[in-house]
This record gives sequence, C-alpha cells and structure tokens, in this order.
Amino acid sequence: MSQLCLRRLFVSLLLSGALAAPVSAAPGIDLQDLALPSDLKDIAKSPGAVFYSSPNKNKTLMPVHFWGEVGRPGLHFIPIDSELVKGLSFAGGGNSGAKLDEVRVSRVESGKLERLSFNLDEGGDDQAYRFVLRPGDTVFVQKDRFHDNRAYYTSLVGVVATIISAVFIFKRIDDQ
Repeated sequence: MSQLCLRRLFVSLLLSGALAAPVSAAPGIDLQDLALPSDLKDIAKSPGAVFYSSPNKNKTLMPVHFWGEVGRPGLHFIPIDSELVKGLSFAGGGNSGAKLDEVRVSRVESGKLERLSFNLDEGGDDQAYRFVLRPGDTVFVQKDRFHDNRAYYTSLVGVVATIISAVFIFKRIDDQ
C-alpha cells in the first residue's frame, strides 16, 4: 500500500473514532484544522496573509492567527505545540510600534471565549515561554499609542513652557 493510502486510512479511522487521537492530550482540537507537511508541498508559498512555517520533519502544523503589531500579521500555520514566544517569532515578532506589555491570546474553550494576557516586555516571563498555543488561537499585539501621539505631547510641552516663560517675563516687568 502506498504512503498516501495508509495516511488516508489512518485519518479515516481516526475521524471515525476507531483509533485514539494522537493529540488527545489537548482537548478541543479539531483534526481537520491541522495540516501535515505532506499536505503543504503543492501549495504555493507566496507573500500574503497566510503563512506556512518551515515544517519540522513529520511535524503537524496548526492554524494560529497573529493580529496587530507583528512583523507578518495574518494566518500562520505553525508547528503544533508551539509556545507563545515561538509562535510570535514565526510571525516576525513585535514590530517597532508593538506594546509588548499586554499581548493577548483569545481562544474558544468549551464554547466560551477565553482571553489571556501576557507581559512580553523585556523578553517575557516564564508564563509566556510555557504557554502552548492551540489551533484556532488568535494572538493580538496592541499598538503603543504613545509613539503615535509623541508629536502632540512634544508640542503641548512646548506651548506650556512658552506660557510659563511669558508669565515669568510679565511678572519681572511688573516687579521693576
């Protein structure tokens, strides 16, 4: 039997419930959301909103969405059991406008939306390095708005300094 026939037989048995799922340690994973490296060989890998990480040998890939201030936002197929920090690295990491002190992960757990926050400022903490992403997770990196408004704040400080200087000048003139 060819490798493709064996694989199809295995997937059929797995989906029918005749075999225990090898990913049973992670409940809620839909096997149809996963992609095997052999499934990706004929897919053109061009720039866009869908990215395929270089698969490790025989490592299954899972879809994870990366939104916001990351190098390559979009849907990424990354190796299963990737931690948050590793997944962000696959998406190009945080860009210069990223607010890394509140990276959020959203996932549906038992039909409910669960939102988790992680502090990756200064490289992250233990929790961020141990948190394992699951198929369908959405990782959102906010934009740091302070940098957008820097010109506003700078001009505001300049106006305040001018007003204070004018008040001191008028006060000195009145004292003379």
